Amino acid sequence: MAPVLFRSLVATALVRPHTAQTARTQAVRSFTSSCTRAADPPKVPVALISKIRSARPGTPLSLARSALVAAQNDVQGALAWIAQQAAESGAKKAEKLAGRAAEQGLVAVAVLADGAGGVGVRASLVELRCETDFVARTDEFRELAESLARSVAYFAEPTPDSHKLVTLDTAAPSILDTPVVPAPSRVAELAAAGDAAPQETVKTSLASIVSRLGENIRLHRASSIALDPTTSASSPIFLASSYLHGSKTPAAAVAADGVQSGSLGGLLVARLSHNKPGIDKAEVKGLLRALARQVVALPTTSVRSAAATPVAEGEASTALYDQSLITLAPSPNFEFEAGSKVGDVLQKWSEARGVQGEDSRGLEVVELARWELGEAQEGEAESQA
Repeated sequence: MAPVLFRSLVATALVRPHTAQTARTQAVRSFTSSCTRAADPPKVPVALISKIRSARPGTPLSLARSALVAAQNDVQGALAWIAQQAAESGAKKAEKLAGRAAEQGLVAVAVLADGAGGVGVRASLVELRCETDFVARTDEFRELAESLARSVAYFAEPTPDSHKLVTLDTAAPSILDTPVVPAPSRVAELAAAGDAAPQETVKTSLASIVSRLGENIRLHRASSIALDPTTSASSPIFLASSYLHGSKTPAAAVAADGVQSGSLGGLLVARLSHNKPGIDKAEVKGLLRALARQVVALPTTSVRSAAATPVAEGEASTALYDQSLITLAPSPNFEFEAGSKVGDVLQKWSEARGVQGEDSRGLEVVELARWELGEAQEGEAESQA
Protein backbone atom coordinates (compact mmCIF):
# COMPACT_ATOMS: atom_id res chain seq x y z
CA MET A 1 0.00 0.00 0.00
CA ALA A 2 2.74 2.48 0.86
CA PRO A 3 4.61 2.22 -2.47
CA VAL A 4 1.35 2.72 -4.37
CA LEU A 5 0.39 5.77 -2.31
CA PHE A 6 3.87 7.23 -2.75
CA ARG A 7 3.72 6.88 -6.52
CA SER A 8 0.27 8.53 -6.58
CA LEU A 9 1.47 11.53 -4.57
CA VAL A 10 4.54 12.00 -6.80
CA ALA A 11 2.42 11.93 -9.96
CA THR A 12 0.03 14.52 -8.51
CA ALA A 13 2.89 16.81 -7.51
CA LEU A 14 4.39 16.62 -10.98
CA VAL A 15 1.11 17.37 -12.79
CA ARG A 16 -0.29 20.22 -10.65
CA PRO A 17 2.55 22.77 -11.17
CA HIS A 18 2.37 22.27 -14.91
CA THR A 19 -1.39 22.75 -14.88
CA ALA A 20 -1.16 25.88 -12.73
CA GLN A 21 1.57 27.37 -14.93
CA THR A 22 -0.52 26.75 -18.04
CA ALA A 23 -3.51 28.46 -16.47
CA ARG A 24 -1.42 31.47 -15.48
CA THR A 25 0.06 31.74 -18.97
CA GLN A 26 -3.37 31.63 -20.58
CA ALA A 27 -4.65 34.28 -18.19
CA VAL A 28 -1.73 36.59 -18.96
CA ARG A 29 -2.19 36.13 -22.69
CA SER A 30 -5.89 36.84 -22.40
CA PHE A 31 -5.28 39.99 -20.30
CA THR A 32 -2.57 41.24 -22.68
CA SER A 33 -4.78 40.66 -25.68
CA SER A 34 -7.74 42.50 -24.13
CA CYS A 35 -5.52 45.45 -23.04
CA THR A 36 -4.00 45.72 -26.50
CA ARG A 37 -7.43 45.86 -28.06
CA ALA A 38 -8.57 48.50 -25.55
CA ALA A 39 -5.46 50.66 -26.14
CA ASP A 40 -5.84 50.78 -29.92
CA PRO A 41 -6.54 54.45 -30.75
CA PRO A 42 -9.40 55.43 -33.04
CA LYS A 43 -8.58 55.74 -36.69
CA VAL A 44 -7.55 59.28 -37.64
CA PRO A 45 -7.06 60.06 -41.36
CA VAL A 46 -3.56 61.23 -42.19
CA ALA A 47 -5.03 63.95 -44.43
CA LEU A 48 -6.75 65.54 -41.43
CA ILE A 49 -3.53 65.50 -39.41
CA SER A 50 -1.77 67.25 -42.30
CA LYS A 51 -4.53 69.84 -42.43
CA ILE A 52 -4.15 70.56 -38.72
CA ARG A 53 -0.37 70.98 -39.04
CA SER A 54 -0.73 73.22 -42.11
CA ALA A 55 -3.19 75.48 -40.32
CA ARG A 56 -1.08 75.50 -37.15
CA PRO A 57 2.61 74.96 -38.00
CA GLY A 58 4.71 73.28 -35.33
CA THR A 59 1.88 71.17 -33.95
CA PRO A 60 3.27 67.74 -32.92
CA LEU A 61 1.75 64.70 -34.62
CA SER A 62 0.59 63.30 -31.28
CA LEU A 63 -1.19 66.54 -30.36
CA ALA A 64 -2.88 66.80 -33.76
CA ARG A 65 -4.08 63.19 -33.46
CA SER A 66 -5.34 63.70 -29.88
CA ALA A 67 -7.19 66.86 -30.92
CA LEU A 68 -8.90 65.08 -33.82
CA VAL A 69 -9.87 62.19 -31.55
CA ALA A 70 -11.33 64.62 -29.00
CA ALA A 71 -13.22 66.46 -31.77
CA GLN A 72 -14.29 63.27 -33.57
CA ASN A 73 -12.25 64.16 -36.66
CA ASP A 74 -13.75 67.65 -36.97
CA VAL A 75 -10.88 69.92 -38.05
CA GLN A 76 -12.42 73.14 -36.72
CA GLY A 77 -13.20 71.52 -33.40
CA ALA A 78 -9.68 70.06 -33.21
CA LEU A 79 -8.08 73.45 -33.84
CA ALA A 80 -10.30 75.01 -31.19
CA TRP A 81 -9.30 72.22 -28.78
CA ILE A 82 -5.59 72.82 -29.44
CA ALA A 83 -6.04 76.59 -29.03
CA GLN A 84 -7.86 76.08 -25.72
CA GLN A 85 -5.20 73.69 -24.44
CA ALA A 86 -2.43 76.12 -25.45
CA ALA A 87 -4.22 79.09 -23.89
CA GLU A 88 -4.79 77.30 -20.60
CA SER A 89 -1.25 75.92 -20.49
CA GLY A 90 0.24 79.24 -21.58
CA ALA A 91 -1.75 81.23 -19.04
CA LYS A 92 -0.64 78.94 -16.21
CA LYS A 93 2.98 79.02 -17.31
CA ALA A 94 2.91 82.79 -17.89
CA GLU A 95 1.59 83.34 -14.37
CA LYS A 96 4.21 81.00 -12.96
CA LEU A 97 7.08 82.56 -14.94
CA ALA A 98 6.01 86.21 -14.66
CA GLY A 99 8.54 86.94 -11.93
CA ARG A 100 11.51 85.83 -14.00
CA ALA A 101 13.76 88.44 -15.58
CA ALA A 102 13.23 88.84 -19.33
CA GLU A 103 16.06 90.97 -20.71
CA GLN A 104 16.62 89.22 -24.06
CA GLY A 105 14.46 89.49 -27.16
CA LEU A 106 14.02 91.55 -30.31
CA VAL A 107 12.96 94.98 -31.49
CA ALA A 108 10.73 94.78 -34.57
CA VAL A 109 9.95 97.62 -36.99
CA ALA A 110 7.08 97.58 -39.45
CA VAL A 111 6.44 100.06 -42.26
CA LEU A 112 3.44 98.66 -44.12
CA ALA A 113 2.76 101.93 -45.95
CA ASP A 114 5.47 104.61 -46.28
CA GLY A 115 3.31 107.43 -47.67
CA ALA A 116 4.70 107.29 -51.20
CA GLY A 117 2.09 107.17 -53.95
CA GLY A 118 -0.64 108.67 -51.79
CA VAL A 119 -1.25 105.54 -49.70
CA GLY A 120 -0.80 107.14 -46.30
CA VAL A 121 1.41 105.83 -43.50
CA ARG A 122 1.07 102.74 -41.35
CA ALA A 123 4.08 101.93 -39.17
CA SER A 124 5.00 100.58 -35.75
CA LEU A 125 7.74 99.60 -33.32
CA VAL A 126 7.47 96.75 -30.82
CA GLU A 127 9.83 95.10 -28.35
CA LEU A 128 9.21 91.46 -27.52
CA ARG A 129 11.20 90.08 -24.59
CA CYS A 130 12.18 86.61 -23.41
CA GLU A 131 14.57 85.11 -20.86
CA THR A 132 17.38 83.68 -22.97
CA ASP A 133 19.29 84.56 -26.10
CA PHE A 134 18.73 80.98 -27.28
CA VAL A 135 14.96 81.58 -27.56
CA ALA A 136 15.46 85.07 -29.01
CA ARG A 137 17.44 83.58 -31.90
CA THR A 138 14.76 81.06 -32.89
CA ASP A 139 12.70 81.64 -36.05
CA GLU A 140 9.51 81.10 -34.06
CA PHE A 141 10.28 83.98 -31.69
CA ARG A 142 11.44 86.27 -34.55
CA GLU A 143 8.32 85.56 -36.60
CA LEU A 144 6.09 86.33 -33.62
CA ALA A 145 7.87 89.65 -32.95
CA GLU A 146 7.44 90.63 -36.59
CA SER A 147 3.80 89.49 -36.66
CA LEU A 148 3.05 91.64 -33.63
CA ALA A 149 4.69 94.68 -35.27
CA ARG A 150 2.77 93.99 -38.48
CA SER A 151 -0.52 93.74 -36.59
CA VAL A 152 0.04 96.89 -34.54
CA ALA A 153 0.83 98.85 -37.72
CA TYR A 154 -2.08 97.39 -39.69
CA PHE A 155 -4.70 98.20 -37.05
CA ALA A 156 -3.25 101.59 -36.05
CA GLU A 157 -5.82 104.38 -35.86
CA PRO A 158 -5.16 107.99 -36.96
CA THR A 159 -5.10 110.51 -34.10
CA PRO A 160 -5.64 114.30 -34.03
CA ASP A 161 -1.90 114.83 -33.47
CA SER A 162 -1.40 112.55 -36.43
CA HIS A 163 2.31 112.90 -37.11
CA LYS A 164 3.26 111.64 -33.65
CA LEU A 165 3.97 108.08 -32.58
CA VAL A 166 1.32 106.78 -30.20
CA THR A 167 2.52 104.80 -27.17
CA LEU A 168 0.27 101.77 -26.65
CA ASP A 169 -0.69 100.02 -23.42
CA THR A 170 0.56 96.47 -23.98
CA ALA A 171 -1.71 95.11 -21.23
CA ALA A 172 -4.89 96.70 -22.62
CA PRO A 173 -7.59 94.55 -24.29
CA SER A 174 -7.32 96.79 -27.36
CA ILE A 175 -3.83 95.33 -27.91
CA LEU A 176 -4.25 91.81 -26.52
CA ASP A 177 -7.41 91.20 -28.58
CA THR A 178 -5.86 92.52 -31.80
CA PRO A 179 -5.90 89.86 -34.56
CA VAL A 180 -2.45 88.77 -35.67
CA VAL A 181 -1.77 89.62 -39.32
CA PRO A 182 0.19 86.75 -40.92
CA ALA A 183 3.38 87.18 -42.91
CA PRO A 184 2.91 87.34 -46.70
CA SER A 185 4.66 83.99 -46.98
CA ARG A 186 1.82 82.38 -45.01
CA VAL A 187 -1.15 84.01 -46.76
CA ALA A 188 -1.44 81.35 -49.48
CA GLU A 189 -1.05 78.57 -46.91
CA LEU A 190 -3.79 79.99 -44.68
CA ALA A 191 -6.05 80.61 -47.69
CA ALA A 192 -5.71 76.94 -48.63
CA ALA A 193 -6.65 75.95 -45.08
CA GLY A 194 -9.81 78.05 -45.38
CA ASP A 195 -12.08 77.89 -42.36
CA ALA A 196 -9.59 75.56 -40.68
CA ALA A 197 -7.09 78.41 -40.25
CA PRO A 198 -6.98 79.52 -36.58
CA GLN A 199 -7.96 83.09 -35.70
CA GLU A 200 -4.97 84.10 -33.60
CA THR A 201 -4.85 87.23 -31.44
CA VAL A 202 -1.91 88.85 -29.70
CA LYS A 203 -3.03 87.24 -26.44
CA THR A 204 -3.44 83.71 -27.82
CA SER A 205 -0.16 83.95 -29.75
CA LEU A 206 1.75 84.91 -26.61
CA ALA A 207 0.07 82.11 -24.64
CA SER A 208 0.94 79.57 -27.33
CA ILE A 209 4.62 80.46 -27.50
CA VAL A 210 4.95 80.51 -23.70
CA SER A 211 3.34 77.06 -23.59
CA ARG A 212 5.73 75.67 -26.22
CA LEU A 213 9.00 77.32 -25.16
CA GLY A 214 8.49 77.53 -21.39
CA GLU A 215 9.97 81.01 -20.88
CA ASN A 216 8.64 84.32 -19.65
CA ILE A 217 7.78 85.95 -22.99
CA ARG A 218 5.97 89.28 -23.05
CA LEU A 219 5.23 92.25 -25.25
CA HIS A 220 7.34 94.84 -23.45
CA ARG A 221 6.35 98.00 -25.38
CA ALA A 222 4.66 99.06 -28.59
CA SER A 223 4.09 102.30 -30.54
CA SER A 224 2.32 103.03 -33.79
CA ILE A 225 1.62 105.81 -36.24
CA ALA A 226 -1.22 106.08 -38.76
CA LEU A 227 -1.64 108.88 -41.31
CA ASP A 228 -4.42 109.00 -43.88
CA PRO A 229 -3.58 109.55 -47.58
CA THR A 230 -3.30 113.12 -48.84
CA THR A 231 -6.41 114.12 -50.77
CA SER A 232 -4.93 117.09 -52.64
CA ALA A 233 -1.88 117.25 -54.89
CA SER A 234 -0.97 120.61 -53.37
CA SER A 235 -1.20 119.37 -49.78
CA PRO A 236 1.85 118.32 -47.80
CA ILE A 237 2.52 114.60 -47.66
CA PHE A 238 4.02 112.51 -44.89
CA LEU A 239 6.63 109.84 -45.55
CA ALA A 240 8.05 107.13 -43.29
CA SER A 241 11.35 105.29 -43.29
CA SER A 242 13.06 102.81 -40.98
CA TYR A 243 16.36 101.11 -40.34
CA LEU A 244 17.25 98.03 -38.31
CA HIS A 245 20.70 97.29 -36.92
CA GLY A 246 21.63 93.62 -36.65
CA SER A 247 18.58 92.49 -38.60
CA LYS A 248 17.70 88.81 -38.18
CA THR A 249 15.11 88.83 -40.96
CA PRO A 250 15.78 87.23 -44.36
CA ALA A 251 16.09 89.86 -47.11
CA ALA A 252 13.21 88.35 -49.12
CA ALA A 253 10.87 88.66 -46.13
CA VAL A 254 11.85 92.31 -45.57
CA ALA A 255 11.20 93.10 -49.23
CA ALA A 256 7.76 91.45 -49.05
CA ASP A 257 6.18 93.79 -46.51
CA GLY A 258 8.79 96.02 -44.83
CA VAL A 259 8.87 94.22 -41.48
CA GLN A 260 12.12 93.21 -39.79
CA SER A 261 13.62 92.67 -36.35
CA GLY A 262 16.95 92.92 -34.57
CA SER A 263 18.60 94.51 -31.56
CA LEU A 264 18.23 98.21 -32.46
CA GLY A 265 15.60 99.84 -34.65
CA GLY A 266 14.84 103.34 -35.85
CA LEU A 267 11.73 104.90 -37.37
CA LEU A 268 11.25 108.43 -38.65
CA VAL A 269 8.44 110.39 -40.28
CA ALA A 270 9.10 113.32 -42.62
CA ARG A 271 6.86 116.02 -44.05
CA LEU A 272 7.21 117.23 -47.64
CA SER A 273 5.59 120.65 -47.90
CA HIS A 274 5.14 120.63 -51.66
CA ASN A 275 4.77 117.45 -53.69
CA LYS A 276 6.20 119.00 -56.83
CA PRO A 277 5.76 116.99 -60.05
CA GLY A 278 9.00 115.52 -61.30
CA ILE A 279 10.48 114.92 -57.86
CA ASP A 280 12.53 111.74 -57.90
CA LYS A 281 10.75 109.58 -55.33
CA ALA A 282 13.68 107.15 -55.25
CA GLU A 283 15.96 110.04 -54.27
CA VAL A 284 13.59 111.08 -51.48
CA LYS A 285 13.41 107.51 -50.20
CA GLY A 286 17.20 107.23 -50.29
CA LEU A 287 17.61 110.46 -48.33
CA LEU A 288 15.11 109.38 -45.68
CA ARG A 289 16.73 105.97 -45.47
CA ALA A 290 20.07 107.66 -44.78
CA LEU A 291 18.45 109.72 -42.04
CA ALA A 292 16.93 106.58 -40.47
CA ARG A 293 20.41 105.04 -40.43
CA GLN A 294 21.68 108.23 -38.78
CA VAL A 295 19.08 107.89 -36.04
CA VAL A 296 20.25 104.34 -35.33
CA ALA A 297 23.98 105.04 -35.71
CA LEU A 298 24.01 107.79 -33.07
CA PRO A 299 22.08 108.03 -29.78
CA THR A 300 19.38 110.24 -31.28
CA THR A 301 16.48 111.22 -29.03
CA SER A 302 14.88 114.22 -30.77
CA VAL A 303 14.60 116.02 -34.10
CA ARG A 304 15.78 119.40 -32.82
CA SER A 305 17.37 120.56 -29.58
CA ALA A 306 14.76 121.32 -26.98
CA ALA A 307 17.00 123.97 -25.43
CA ALA A 308 20.33 125.65 -26.11
CA THR A 309 22.22 123.09 -24.07
CA PRO A 310 25.89 122.96 -25.04
CA VAL A 311 27.27 119.62 -26.20
CA ALA A 312 30.50 118.46 -24.59
CA GLU A 313 33.51 118.65 -26.86
CA GLY A 314 33.98 115.48 -28.86
CA GLU A 315 30.42 114.25 -28.26
CA ALA A 316 27.66 114.13 -30.87
CA SER A 317 24.39 115.89 -30.21
CA THR A 318 21.35 113.73 -29.48
CA ALA A 319 19.28 116.09 -31.68
CA LEU A 320 19.21 114.87 -35.28
CA TYR A 321 19.36 118.32 -36.92
CA ASP A 322 22.48 119.24 -34.92
CA GLN A 323 24.41 116.10 -35.91
CA SER A 324 26.90 115.96 -38.77
CA LEU A 325 25.45 113.84 -41.54
CA ILE A 326 27.55 110.66 -41.56
CA THR A 327 25.30 108.31 -43.53
CA LEU A 328 25.11 110.12 -46.88
CA ALA A 329 27.92 111.29 -49.15
CA PRO A 330 27.73 114.21 -51.63
CA SER A 331 27.06 113.21 -55.24
CA PRO A 332 26.86 114.93 -58.65
CA ASN A 333 23.06 114.90 -58.29
CA PHE A 334 23.16 116.56 -54.90
CA GLU A 335 26.26 118.39 -53.79
CA PHE A 336 26.79 119.58 -50.24
CA GLU A 337 29.76 120.10 -48.00
CA ALA A 338 30.83 116.87 -46.34
CA GLY A 339 30.29 116.97 -42.58
CA SER A 340 27.37 119.43 -42.84
CA LYS A 341 24.68 119.23 -40.19
CA VAL A 342 21.55 117.26 -41.00
CA GLY A 343 19.30 120.33 -40.72
CA ASP A 344 21.46 122.28 -43.19
CA VAL A 345 21.53 119.39 -45.66
CA LEU A 346 17.74 119.10 -45.65
CA GLN A 347 17.34 122.84 -46.20
CA LYS A 348 19.85 122.77 -49.06
CA TRP A 349 18.11 119.81 -50.70
CA SER A 350 14.69 121.49 -50.40
CA GLU A 351 16.02 124.66 -52.05
CA ALA A 352 17.77 122.72 -54.82
CA ARG A 353 14.63 120.71 -55.63
CA GLY A 354 12.21 123.61 -55.26
CA VAL A 355 9.91 121.84 -52.84
CA GLN A 356 9.56 124.60 -50.27
CA GLY A 357 5.95 125.50 -49.73
CA GLU A 358 4.43 128.71 -48.43
CA ASP A 359 5.89 127.91 -45.02
CA SER A 360 9.37 127.57 -46.61
CA ARG A 361 9.90 124.34 -44.73
CA GLY A 362 10.45 121.97 -47.64
CA LEU A 363 11.42 118.45 -46.54
CA GLU A 364 11.65 118.11 -42.75
CA VAL A 365 11.70 115.36 -40.16
CA VAL A 366 8.72 115.67 -37.82
CA GLU A 367 9.00 112.53 -35.70
CA LEU A 368 11.57 109.89 -34.86
CA ALA A 369 12.11 106.99 -32.50
CA ARG A 370 15.17 104.92 -31.67
CA TRP A 371 14.57 101.71 -29.73
CA GLU A 372 17.34 99.52 -28.35
CA LEU A 373 16.70 96.12 -26.84
CA GLY A 374 16.71 96.22 -23.05
CA GLU A 375 16.82 99.98 -22.59
CA ALA A 376 14.72 101.56 -19.85
CA GLN A 377 11.53 103.26 -20.90
CA GLU A 378 10.66 106.78 -19.88
CA GLY A 379 9.86 106.73 -16.20
CA GLU A 380 11.03 103.14 -15.76
CA ALA A 381 14.44 104.09 -14.36
CA GLU A 382 12.86 106.28 -11.68
CA SER A 383 10.48 103.53 -10.62
CA GLN A 384 13.34 101.05 -10.26
CA ALA A 385 15.62 103.44 -8.38
